[in-house]
Amino acid sequence: MNITEFAEQVVFSNSLEEKLAAPGKLSFDRHTSARLVSEKSLRTPGRPSHLLMQHQPGRNVQPPREDQLENEKSRGQLLHFLANHELLATELMALVLLKFPNAPRAFRQGVLVTLQEEQLHTRMYLERMKQCGVEFGTWPVSGQFWRIVEPMDSPMDFVSRLSLTFEQANLDFSLHYSKVFARIGDHHTAGLLQKIYEDEIGHVQHGLHWFRQWKEPGKSDFDAWQETLDFPMSPGRARGPRSCFNREGRRKAGLSDEFIDAIEIFGQSKDRSAAVRWFDPGAEAELRAANLQARGDQTDPMMQQLGKELEFVLVALSKPDDMLLVRELPSQELQKHWVDAGVEFPEFCLFEDQQSLLHRKLNRLEPWAWTPANQVRVETVRNSVRHQPGLWLDSQAELFRKSWAANKIDRWFDSANETPSWMAGVECSGIPVGNQYSLDEALSQIASRGFDVAIYKHDLGSSGRGMHRIATRKPAPQKQFRSDIEAIVEPWLERVVDLSFLWHVDQAGELKFLGWTRPLVSKGGRYEGTKLGSPFYDCDPEVRKFLLSEKCLKLKLTQQWLERNLLPELTSRQFRGNFGVDAFVFRNRESSLKIRPFVELNPRTTMGHVALAIEKRTADGAKGMFRVLTQSQYRSQKDRLESLAIEFDSHGRWKSGVVWFGERSDSAKLIPCVIIEPPAGKSAHKKTRAKS
Repeated sequence: MNITEFAEQVVFSNSLEEKLAAPGKLSFDRHTSARLVSEKSLRTPGRPSHLLMQHQPGRNVQPPREDQLENEKSRGQLLHFLANHELLATELMALVLLKFPNAPRAFRQGVLVTLQEEQLHTRMYLERMKQCGVEFGTWPVSGQFWRIVEPMDSPMDFVSRLSLTFEQANLDFSLHYSKVFARIGDHHTAGLLQKIYEDEIGHVQHGLHWFRQWKEPGKSDFDAWQETLDFPMSPGRARGPRSCFNREGRRKAGLSDEFIDAIEIFGQSKDRSAAVRWFDPGAEAELRAANLQARGDQTDPMMQQLGKELEFVLVALSKPDDMLLVRELPSQELQKHWVDAGVEFPEFCLFEDQQSLLHRKLNRLEPWAWTPANQVRVETVRNSVRHQPGLWLDSQAELFRKSWAANKIDRWFDSANETPSWMAGVECSGIPVGNQYSLDEALSQIASRGFDVAIYKHDLGSSGRGMHRIATRKPAPQKQFRSDIEAIVEPWLERVVDLSFLWHVDQAGELKFLGWTRPLVSKGGRYEGTKLGSPFYDCDPEVRKFLLSEKCLKLKLTQQWLERNLLPELTSRQFRGNFGVDAFVFRNRESSLKIRPFVELNPRTTMGHVALAIEKRTADGAKGMFRVLTQSQYRSQKDRLESLAIEFDSHGRWKSGVVWFGERSDSAKLIPCVIIEPPAGKSAHKKTRAKS
């Protein structure tokens, strides 16, 4: 038998026994396969009927979880999954021998040796499966490898797609599962996977050798390899989960540290529909502008700075298959930090490169806030999106106004049958103002309610911008307040604890309550962070009892009151997406605690949504904060923060340490991070997550 005849048998035979039969001595030939020429493109290799490949991506049976592998049948199911991969690799290696008979003899000899090792791997899996009571074909098998590698136009495509991508990923999977089986006492399967792992090192090594022979001189291995991969292929497919990333195996295969570092941090959707997000802190600034074409984010330097420094907080809300549109790509240092912290981050795309998304599968668009400018910003990719966003309605703009909230709360209290004694009523609500006369009138009215001090806020301000305290019993200084800016004035109250209630409205208009948080707000009204874990643990006992008694009844009733009143308003405006409501606990003149339930509506994603997502990554019992540090705050505690260890519980959640969600450059004015202090009395030393 010659090589061509052997390769045809592996590719075209419908018999599994013939596909996996050891060939014996083969004569070397360069014959063109007549069968391959007649087929041109092979949708599928020959297979027995029970092993025909599935041709609907995303509908394949997934392997069992690690915690299910104590069960023999589950072990067999995992081996079934892996055996199909080995069979596909066998068939693809035979295919490359048929497709490129004139490739270098040494290359073909190497492929032939590797092919026979893949046959052996498949037979080893089948034997162990049988011992587990599982027959090959019990579950549907995927044809993903075949669909991606089969269209190869050159041997370079083969080594790029199979050797350096799928076989490189198996350096992670084979060693990881070998350790898993050893841990549960199945040393037979562990040894089998260890043997396969050691062989895979040689397979990657063979592909790397020829890749370096054929790549464009002067280009790095990683850059040249990435250029050969067409979507949905990407470097991300050459890696298992980051938690089992195998650096040492890659080094043994000959990959450079620079290549390995780039693989470890690379992120891209694996042909799944991506949610596309972007951070826009300028929604209120945009709507405040007299001309809506003067977009706050694009023309205001402060908004540009905020956007650049805070946009990576959306990593916390994203999955690995999602995508973030960003102003600047995260540094390699920051991405490596996320890897060490166990953060599975999404793919990043510069705003200026969003044309590249036209050929991608996009699930939905999720900006920080929907505004007219953000509708325009993604117009080029709108037709690529599966779930189309609704059109902007002018009536949605008023939801951003504090004056809208002030007017609504008066009506809501008027229509309420009864207001709980612990809830602040209309006496604490704000009054819209638009000129000096209305400002003086509002101050007089607030004074008549018994308040000596008021707060002046821009109607479309955010994070404390444009906020001032004013005495109510004398006219406001004319020079301090511009008459052309709409604002509201409300009584100054002795705040004790800030609260944030958070929801999401899905595409069908269904409301989902996400939770409440305790934001940290400066005296000037600037958002500084959110408490994580037990948010009220450091409050006065009286405050904790007020909020948490009867299983948080006051918080639940406040939530229900807000939903009852807000949902009709949002529905009538066809609002979709995240939103939040700011509230707080205060002491009245009699020193009694009360909740002001509706300070303002944030019809957009908020830092509270980010904090809720981060809290899911935090270990039970851990106490910490999501913080947005100023540069001076960072510098004053830099040494302590940089020395705090990132430690994990058994579920991979953070027990202590600092996780950065922004660049720590000297020019940064704001630096977002998660700070979880170690338990009292426990020292923290810098360490990184252990690697396989």
